[in-house]
Amino acid sequence: MEYIDKESFLGIFVSAAFVILFGAIYVGIFTVVKMEKIKKRYMIAAYLAWGIQAYSMLTLGILVKSEPFTQNVLLAAMLGYFLIPHFIYYLVHATHEQYEHNTGGHHE
Repeated sequence: MEYIDKESFLGIFVSAAFVILFGAIYVGIFTVVKMEKIKKRYMIAAYLAWGIQAYSMLTLGILVKSEPFTQNVLLAAMLGYFLIPHFIYYLVHATHEQYEHNTGGHHE
């Protein structure tokens, strides 16, 4: 394992903070769009935030001098972070549709 340069600390700190910040922005905008509180065109901003998050994660992996395998794992995590909100929305939406269909649209 290589030592991390002191000069890299600020970049590591900012990259890590951006991963958290832009991840929250992505999920926040995604959720509000899916709740239909804002227009669908704002999903572009969510995807842009995810792109910045993924880039920040890649930068973080490079700055901490992680192995190529670890960098690939980090990018796979970013792909998962992109897809999981879509999957959860699909499950919730499908469950809601099934419940509404089975009960005739009436709640007990």
